[in-house]
Amino acid sequence: MNREFWSKKIVELSEEQLIILGYLGDNALPGIRDMVKKIRADPERLGSVTCFQVDCLMRTYTSAQPPAQGAVGPPPTSPTSQSFPTSPVVSETETPFSQLSNNSATFTVVAPDLISQFEINFWYHGISGNPPKLLYRSDFETNHFPIPGLGDRFFRVPTKTAYGVFGTPLNEVWDTTVAPQIQALMKSHGVKYSSLKTARFSTVVEENGKETFGPVVVWISVHPNTTSAGAVRDVTPDVLHILNDAKVTGVVVEWYEGTVERLDGPPLMSVEDKTSPTFGLNHPFNAGLGIPIARASDDAQGTITLLFKEVKTSDGHPSDRILALTNKHVASLDTTTHYDYDAVNPQSILVCGDRRFGRGFEEIEDAVNTGLRDAVRLAGELKDLEAKSGGQNTRVIDRRKTALDNMHQDNAILQELFDEVDLKWRDPNKRKLGEVHWAPKISVGVDDRHYTLDIATLAIDEEKLKNFTGNIVDLGNQYNVGQLEDRFWPVATFRQNKTIPADLQLPILRAMPRRLVINPDTEDKNGEPLSIVGKYGNTTKLTLGNYSGMDAYTCTEFGLESREVVVYNSKGAGDFSAKGDSGSLIFTGDGDGLAILHSGMPRGMHNHVTYATPLWWVFKKLLERYPSAELYGMEYTLE
Repeated sequence: MNREFWSKKIVELSEEQLIILGYLGDNALPGIRDMVKKIRADPERLGSVTCFQVDCLMRTYTSAQPPAQGAVGPPPTSPTSQSFPTSPVVSETETPFSQLSNNSATFTVVAPDLISQFEINFWYHGISGNPPKLLYRSDFETNHFPIPGLGDRFFRVPTKTAYGVFGTPLNEVWDTTVAPQIQALMKSHGVKYSSLKTARFSTVVEENGKETFGPVVVWISVHPNTTSAGAVRDVTPDVLHILNDAKVTGVVVEWYEGTVERLDGPPLMSVEDKTSPTFGLNHPFNAGLGIPIARASDDAQGTITLLFKEVKTSDGHPSDRILALTNKHVASLDTTTHYDYDAVNPQSILVCGDRRFGRGFEEIEDAVNTGLRDAVRLAGELKDLEAKSGGQNTRVIDRRKTALDNMHQDNAILQELFDEVDLKWRDPNKRKLGEVHWAPKISVGVDDRHYTLDIATLAIDEEKLKNFTGNIVDLGNQYNVGQLEDRFWPVATFRQNKTIPADLQLPILRAMPRRLVINPDTEDKNGEPLSIVGKYGNTTKLTLGNYSGMDAYTCTEFGLESREVVVYNSKGAGDFSAKGDSGSLIFTGDGDGLAILHSGMPRGMHNHVTYATPLWWVFKKLLERYPSAELYGMEYTLE
């Protein structure tokens, strides 16, 4: 439609004009035709509806025609399947069990496996939408996994969640003794491990809903197709021996296959008040932390961690430059070489890659469509109420009138946002955020801690930051304040007076000191120690996860080892991260920055482990390059 028609009201146009626009007549979609007739029949209540609103709805449904009758396509996906994994019923045709049930060996051990196919597939059910398969576990003989009995068509597999480990004897000796010895043991046996970490798993059996916690697990992944179940079984007694020598008992060793992968996928707008209809919708384009970015060269996507002021250049001259922090693998295509800003060949970074822009634009369109349909529906209800009231105003009618007026105002505001994004942000040249300023090569050997150095800085165009007020996370519109408080602190919200800001804008006050990283700040409803963290990323937006408490040790297929912060998926919350979330700041509900996200361990379309570098250590390296950096008031200690 010609943009000049966008602001025209439906009731102001003739029937002939509406037919030409495709809103009336035989060629109009029946639902659109019926809606336009209702609007024209009720100018008092729906006279403010514009052509833009109707056209937005029409575009949505003309671009998504249903498949032809008899066409073969994938079955519809359950809307809760990714975020809230439920126990599969073994008689359901879409579960992995259906693929196993035709095999007579499903419930028995068949060489070369050491565990039944049923247990291999379902042992980790629930920790992500596509959990890994079990390779071997040390308590196989003593801790039997439930399997369905003959003819039991409604057996449900227990659902698990991975949690961190805190306050155990293993915490005291993990980094200094146990983890290094297990690493050396695996190398000596030729086991090509990809990560070494710890976890505790809770299990929920749906029949009674009771959640029970298992023992501490030394959780080891090996690179796919490199190590057999027999090989890890043979190494397991030596792992247990290391634990026993360190006076750590009651720990289980579990093995599976998995690979650590990088999760790379005008002025920025002001963060809107949470009462605005645009709250959450303008997040991809506003100045809150979690800004989605992409390389201009190839649309590789990631997220801004935080911003800081340079204050002085490396040679001591005053500087008013503002820089942003993200991952090296997000900023640079070549991650193996060092990069400093090159004016001849600059590396440009955009706000929103094409894919993220498309998703953001669709979200605004969906809100416009919902607003129009709700307004037409509410106007019809109001008309019926007034007809039944005999011309008298009632409290219900007054409330409906107020609600309809507010809805029309909100719809007009959404139209303004749509127009602004379409005109000012669609062109990639207008989305340019800045240039890569400093991007050292990715390394795990810059000091004896072996954390992953995967950082880069971007020199930001000052015009883009007119509305930037500090390192504040816009928590968006996915949860209200009470829901977030209950998720960050399941029992501590009132016991310790823990609160989320009422405007859902969370200031990041400090980088969590190394000594505090290992101490959980809350507990779950069962009294188990718990540390819930969040992140706002390019792909998965705001997510919450379980911080592991102890660092993981990872190893690439080429033998490159590193040490990482670990976050697991929270129960019922979906995946903590996905490709495109790299660079996201991981934070606590109190506003402490924990780590900068850089990779994960995905399986298929889901990710069950997230890896990150501690923020205090990143700041230490950042200040070596920018010794006068000012972090917008954030506190930090470097040891």
